[in-house]
Amino acid sequence: MAPVAYFRHTWKHYAWVIVIVAAVAQMVGSSMRMAFGVFIDPLVEGFGWTPGEISLVYSASTVVTALFSPVAGYVGVRYGARTAMLAGTALFFVGMIGTSLISELWHLYLWYGLALGAAQALFLIPAMPAVAMWFRRHLGLGSGIVMISWGLGPAIMVQVMAFLIVSADWKGTFQITGVVGTIIMLILIVMFRNSPADRGSKPYGWIQGDAPQITSGKIFVGKAKEFQRHIRHTNAFWNLINIHFLGCVGHAVILVMIVPYATSQGLSATTAAGVLSTLSAVSLFTRFGTPLLSDRIGSKGVMFVSYLLQGVTVLLLLNADTVLAFYVFAFAFGIGYGGEGSIFSVVNRQYFGQVPQNSTFGWQLAGAGLGMALGAALAGVTYDLTGSYNTAIVLSAVFSLLGAASIVVLESTKRILIPDWDEAMTDATAGDPDIDGSPVAAGD
Repeated sequence: MAPVAYFRHTWKHYAWVIVIVAAVAQMVGSSMRMAFGVFIDPLVEGFGWTPGEISLVYSASTVVTALFSPVAGYVGVRYGARTAMLAGTALFFVGMIGTSLISELWHLYLWYGLALGAAQALFLIPAMPAVAMWFRRHLGLGSGIVMISWGLGPAIMVQVMAFLIVSADWKGTFQITGVVGTIIMLILIVMFRNSPADRGSKPYGWIQGDAPQITSGKIFVGKAKEFQRHIRHTNAFWNLINIHFLGCVGHAVILVMIVPYATSQGLSATTAAGVLSTLSAVSLFTRFGTPLLSDRIGSKGVMFVSYLLQGVTVLLLLNADTVLAFYVFAFAFGIGYGGEGSIFSVVNRQYFGQVPQNSTFGWQLAGAGLGMALGAALAGVTYDLTGSYNTAIVLSAVFSLLGAASIVVLESTKRILIPDWDEAMTDATAGDPDIDGSPVAAGD
């Protein structure tokens, strides 16, 4: 099919169904994590636990996600993203219902920390590399749409949960969200396909003459393992993990402490929840725009600006004591926060090319998870020690700015770092049925 004729049908491509399913999975997986600050005060009032003790549960959940991320990446390669998301849905349901029935602090660690932490990894890690396999070109567009969900989910869920806590208490909030989220995910998983080969089609943006892609089977698993052996010799592999860690420390502090901090400064509970919703809503624009911009001009500069904005704008909180001041912060911080983690799929493609990147993305999300854990701990522990959130605010800025400095030493994204690593494997797979070489149907 000629390129012009092909792109007339691009909006009918099944890749957009995959994008929608992945986006909803990100919303379900991330909304409980990002909305955790709403539950701090109700849990303090209900059980007498301190904000520090509760925020450490959040940290435990992110540590579990981090440690489980490489495993989730392997599951995505070996069994497919669809199976991984199904397992994540089951854990999500168990974790949500279990959390609603807690009576001791260790129960919260078990159900919210362990079960929901593992569920988040199974939702987040395999989905993005699966989306990448559906895009031969214009990955920034697909990634941008998926990344919108990381901001849209919390923006919606913070308000929904704030309302449910008032009308159905916090236990009912977990139960309702768990049941509804599980039903939605099961419906969408039925429509999900791991790769274009599963439908006998080509990826979005494919044109005549493109090299065939290996998207499943033993050769795909072997290719992924061989790639990981080579990628670990590049500085970018390790530095991107570190960068994601630093950025997530920076914004995790804010996500956990912004609601209780705002209420301590005189804002009502619903207004404080609105601050968190606002920064999440503002982040939608940069979550969508930064992958597109990175696709066009390269990821390094776009990522640097995002980290710089996240680090500098958080300092606005040091003097915030009015509703206007908090909403000005939410708008400014949301711009950098949205771009901080939205570019990794694109930068991976620019550095490493058309390769299976489940494990690579898993290791990067492991760094992100550890960063979220440390940020959450800093928010609660520094408050318990000092009686103020000012130390946590300064530390948030420091970690984001360290991330910006680390981006400066990244390699240029104008060339693939390891272009010839798979030549021997490519020769060995000639004519193999596991290679996606089927003809594409019009409008597919």
